[in-house]
Amino acid sequence: MHFSKPVTELIRQRTSCRTYEKQVIGAQALGRIEQALQEIPPGPFGGKTRIAFVAASEGDEAALKGLGTYGVIKDPAGFVIGAVQPTDESLVDFSFQMETLVLFLADLGLGTCWLGGSFRKSRFEERMHLAPGETVPAVLSVGHPAGKLRTLERLMRFGVKADKRKPWSELFFLERFGQALSPESAGPYAECLEMVRLAPSASNRQPWRVVHEADSGALHPSAVHFGLKRAPGYGEQAKRIGMADLQMVDMGIAACHFTWCAQAAGLAGKWERLSPGPPAFPDRTEYQFSWVPRNQ
Repeated sequence: MHFSKPVTELIRQRTSCRTYEKQVIGAQALGRIEQALQEIPPGPFGGKTRIAFVAASEGDEAALKGLGTYGVIKDPAGFVIGAVQPTDESLVDFSFQMETLVLFLADLGLGTCWLGGSFRKSRFEERMHLAPGETVPAVLSVGHPAGKLRTLERLMRFGVKADKRKPWSELFFLERFGQALSPESAGPYAECLEMVRLAPSASNRQPWRVVHEADSGALHPSAVHFGLKRAPGYGEQAKRIGMADLQMVDMGIAACHFTWCAQAAGLAGKWERLSPGPPAFPDRTEYQFSWVPRNQ
């Protein structure tokens, strides 16, 4: 998949958009989106999500009829819907691929918003004709951003402090927790980690925690280990009410940003779940996967 702009620029410029112009997506853009659906690379665990794009068109505004979002989204031109078997690995792959589409759509000048709990799940599941065991963990609204935010949208952004992100000292560590990683110590991965820091997440909780191995002085940088710091009760609560584990979805989004940034910088590597995992993660922070450099 190709972006016309630097991926770091797309990540920095993109914000969640809940209010759209009453305007359909043009035929040329629709064609590019359909092509992109075929070109999305697999996620960190190698899975490929079943993804569909449902859009309204001139004279067919009813295409989105019944796809409700409880008033959170106004005048979308379409939705991206993905269906998976809800395992931890598939949720990471799902969100990796969906966030790749978010960046692609931003490159087309379109706005998007992740919807995890604020949509009528059954209506979207009906559109996907789910296989046994499949679910729709989240959807993306898509459209042309409106010039002015609604009061509801301003309040929602204020409530989750949407424009704020945790500092490096809370998210990234060198060798072990408690030893903060500076951008200078991160070396060639500094910008990749900054793109992780800027990634969207459910309720803006930013649950990823990263431990970077100390550079051994070799020509290539050391491994980068990703963990998930659980919000108290978050995973259990999701299961009780039939929602997907949105914090695992967050981990796939973080991996997406890191991967595309590393690729743009020419940093070869691959995702692995190490066994045994690195011993650096404390209680309530679950090791998830590692970026392991490859010699070029």
